[in-house]
Amino acid sequence: MNAFQWRLRDRIGLALVLALAVVVAAAAQQEGGRRGEGAAARGGGPGGRGNFANNFTGTIAVQPTTGMNMSRIRFEAGARTNWHVHEAGQILLIEEGRGRWQEMGDTVKEIPMGQPVYTKAKVPHWHGAAPDQAAVQFSVYSGSLEWQQAVSDAEYMGK
Repeated sequence: MNAFQWRLRDRIGLALVLALAVVVAAAAQQEGGRRGEGAAARGGGPGGRGNFANNFTGTIAVQPTTGMNMSRIRFEAGARTNWHVHEAGQILLIEEGRGRWQEMGDTVKEIPMGQPVYTKAKVPHWHGAAPDQAAVQFSVYSGSLEWQQAVSDAEYMGK
């Protein structure tokens, strides 16, 4: 055989070895996914959090966050939302200042900075800043949101 034929055989052999390596790697990745050690658990999923599963003790399952809504709103002193209802509840956190909130039928409550508040699912409520201090609120909820009527000054002041 001449040199050209050997080079061709070498190239074909190398291509077969590379193809085999790709098949083996794909099979290993698929098997890892069946054991619950897929890309999200290993940290290769959205967010690029490194080797995510190595940062926990015990069995965990990273839950999907599709349909989650987040907002960060600055309310000037006295500003507030309208009454509204969340299908699946809401978490509020005051990052700066002081806030207040009320669920329909309950009293107006202050929200100090750093204290999380959970508004119940399907319960009309409002939230905003204290009358004398601005507030930055971080909010997380899922599902639908239904806006209702404005909060009157009397309601806001707890009268």
